[in-house]
Amino acid sequence: MDESLFEFLKEDKFREYLGAEIIEAEEGYARVEGIVREEFTNFHGTAHGSFIIAMADFALAIAANSDNIRRFAATIKMDFFKPAYVGEKIVAESRKTGGGRKLTFYENQVLKDDEVIAKGDAIAYGKIEIIEK
Repeated sequence: MDESLFEFLKEDKFREYLGAEIIEAEEGYARVEGIVREEFTNFHGTAHGSFIIAMADFALAIAANSDNIRRFAATIKMDFFKPAYVGEKIVAESRKTGGGRKLTFYENQVLKDDEVIAKGDAIAYGKIEIIEK
């Protein structure tokens, strides 16, 4: 992935709010991590599904834009298998599985201690270059 593109994607304001860190990014793939904070929990005391999806969505944003095409999520579907609790680190991955320039398809998963706690699919749409070359 182009370094200027990587720096552009790192400046995401929602990433800052989530406290997410980019662990790995290459064309068509991204891995990010974050810690479950108290404000990200539901009334059960577990990580809210919206936090888990937000982490997956951030990984998707990087993977989908990694080839310098401005893409936006059109669909994200996520199934939840296990909880995460305050103080635990979760890792979200997004991997391109197909598509072309306008529509691209991804598999997303969220892990805790190398165990899948959520998994799903996404579709991204776009056609405009992010950074003019």
